[in-house]
Amino acid sequence: MGNKEKRVLGALALGALTAFGIVGCAGEGRETLKDGEPVTEQITAVRVDVPVGGVTLRVEDGAPVSLRREVTYTGRNPGKTHSVENGTLVLGGCSQCGVDYEVVVPRELAISGGIGTGKITLTRAASVDLHGDVGDLKVQSSSGPVRLSTGTGDIEVGLAKPGAVTANAEVGKVTVTVPDGAYQVRANAEVGTVETVGVRQDQASPNVLDLKSGTGSVTVRPA
Repeated sequence: MGNKEKRVLGALALGALTAFGIVGCAGEGRETLKDGEPVTEQITAVRVDVPVGGVTLRVEDGAPVSLRREVTYTGRNPGKTHSVENGTLVLGGCSQCGVDYEVVVPRELAISGGIGTGKITLTRAASVDLHGDVGDLKVQSSSGPVRLSTGTGDIEVGLAKPGAVTANAEVGKVTVTVPDGAYQVRANAEVGTVETVGVRQDQASPNVLDLKSGTGSVTVRPA
């Protein structure tokens, strides 16, 4: 299957999700569970491994690690869907369900992993390395390098300080907001526009913005 066919299928999938309002799983016998709890273990990083659902993560300086979740499932209650592995908080999913997380961490951490269908929103991170199949990826006030890719969905990045961003959306918009500084901009849209007005460019800068969209616009703008 070529890239064009993948993009068409991705767009159709996103349209279906929007039309039917699917957040978790659909079907008869669907139940929704809402709960939350503190995480007592020491956390040094976060990994996302969610087939269907979403993640919203923010930093509250000095606060304990905590998470709330909403699980939509069919059949048996899936039980616990997160774990801590060698200091890494793993946000997981389960079969026949969708899991939406709200996570609070005490400081900026490295965030990695991926999501199948759903949205990820991060506010403050030490670094980000995430991929998604269908859904938007949004990173706000990142202090470290950002690497994002998605099949169908928009990518939005805001840097807290000058740094590197690699972003690729097969079908969707890529928007990067940067603070004052010099950047090496490599932006390409196969079908769409590229705009970098107001951003100071220097091809020797280590702050490389490598941005691609198959079908959609690429925008780099000053904060």
